Amino acid sequence: MTTHKDLITRVSRIEGQVAGRKRRLDEDSSSDCAQTLLQTKAATNALKRFAQSYALLHAQDCIKGNPGRERLSRELNDIINTAFTLS
Repeated sequence: MTTHKDLITRVSRIEGQVAGRKRRLDEDSSSDCAQTLLQTKAATNALKRFAQSYALLHAQDCIKGNPGRERLSRELNDIINTAFTLS
């Protein structure tokens, strides 16, 4: 299960990816197009995984103490995972 600390670590890594991409663009406007697109896709995927993990963690927090939480937890996980798979 992802923790709050894991989310902070993940978002910090994404910040680093984006900052590195920005620095490279600032330094060299004619940087390799394929490399730029590849790194942009990597950052996009990392942000998507962060959002999915955040949604799952938040959903788990919301259902704590609910008597039917195990079933509800499975259903919420399925819904969130499906939503992020479709996008």
